Amino acid sequence: MYNYKYNFEQNSQHRIEILEMSDEKCKFSFEGDLSIANAIRRVMIAEVPVMAIHFVDIIENTSPLSDEFLAQRLGLIPLVSYAADSKMYDWEADADSIDDQKTKVVFTLRQKNLNDAPLEITSQHLEPEFGQVGEMAIRPVRMFSPINGKEVGIPITRLGKNQSVHVRCHALKGFGKMHAKWTPINIATFRHEAELLIDHVQAQQLSLFEKQSIRDSCPMNVFAMDANQELIVNAIEKCVFCEECIRCAESIKKPRLIKMQHKKNKYIFTVESAGQLKAVDIVKQALIVLRKKVDEISQDLSFAQQYQQI
Repeated sequence: MYNYKYNFEQNSQHRIEILEMSDEKCKFSFEGDLSIANAIRRVMIAEVPVMAIHFVDIIENTSPLSDEFLAQRLGLIPLVSYAADSKMYDWEADADSIDDQKTKVVFTLRQKNLNDAPLEITSQHLEPEFGQVGEMAIRPVRMFSPINGKEVGIPITRLGKNQSVHVRCHALKGFGKMHAKWTPINIATFRHEAELLIDHVQAQQLSLFEKQSIRDSCPMNVFAMDANQELIVNAIEKCVFCEECIRCAESIKKPRLIKMQHKKNKYIFTVESAGQLKAVDIVKQALIVLRKKVDEISQDLSFAQQYQQI
């Protein structure tokens, strides 16, 4: 478990504690109001800005895919979006700057198969026109084979002999409310954190075998045995309310051994990234967006009160 904690404000009742963190997945506990928890989840899904291919200029396409299918597949390729903050939305730019680097990134895909064997076209064949380089550059997400660990691209199409494809792809800044291709997450869920209470009077009457049976009945390994061979709750954040422990206790004639309930105003979030941003960065960006929205509402209410007093 990580020690990182985030307090929304001094003396605030809302707190975040990171439980598990990697580039692809972030699991954290949130303590606060249910409406705020749901707002965080919805903002992560719909309002965190990333880059995605939006316009495709089809110059030549003799692949098995029609122009529309090819453009759709290109649009759904996730792009690394750490530099998205440096881009403007296309509606923010004036007419003179709509086609420059302030609003978009352009990729070129130009391939022709001259061999008898099929040629697989992947996201690795997309070349940036503006010469962006580096891990933080706006580019297709890197994918690795689960078999041999080698880098492989996201499949786009296959070309037979003498077939070719030549397109220019315009990646723009957007967010999930506009289209699913701008959603940076695969999964964003939250659930109540469990509270498991063990009746220690009944626990003292259990044999070692019965204690081990209850421990092993949990598929998430929530229970453990301490140094004194006593049954304890070791990983409450893993509990998914399956009630296998309660059924096991009932089978050994101890129906009141374990009490399971929800913790009030405490939730476990699970966030999995689609690759555009690290999972923890999606959470941070969502908090920034949510805070900005709250500030805007607060400012509007202040103006409304001032107007009523005039």
